[in-house]
Amino acid sequence: MKKLFLTLAALFTISFAGFADTTLAEAYTGLSKLSGMNEQTVNKVMIDNNNSISNVKVATVYANESNVQNYRDNFIYMMENLPMRNMVIGANNMRELASVYSTPAGGGMYNVLIIKGNTLDGNFTVSYGQTNAAGIKAMRNSQVTMDANELVLAPAPQTSPADSFITMGDE
Repeated sequence: MKKLFLTLAALFTISFAGFADTTLAEAYTGLSKLSGMNEQTVNKVMIDNNNSISNVKVATVYANESNVQNYRDNFIYMMENLPMRNMVIGANNMRELASVYSTPAGGGMYNVLIIKGNTLDGNFTVSYGQTNAAGIKAMRNSQVTMDANELVLAPAPQTSPADSFITMGDE
């Protein structure tokens, strides 16, 4: 009987752990509070000509060579703790990483988390805001380009270089 109880308790704990996913807000807070991160608020960020992310909070750091791996490890750890089912689009070429996550916020709106990191120049950014279903669709249908030292997520079809909403690389 004791073994049965312990087995059931273990199964309950394991199944309950699956529901304890990191939320997008928790992920933003965790990364934005890392030492050296500077936070600002932006009214909106355009995704394409018709869609935007509003109420955007952005935290950025330009890490130096001695601590760039610490930021990289923290960003990757957080990405590994976010449910894959919430990933809209993402890319990682071991030098740059960029991922977009979303979850329903109610009323037809979605919370959006954008994580970017570049180990070459030490630029790490995490952003959090809201958009609608059309904004999520525009991001999901983005083109991902990874070439040499550059990673770009851009709306498809891209009409100008200004359409890129995530760009990073050696410039």
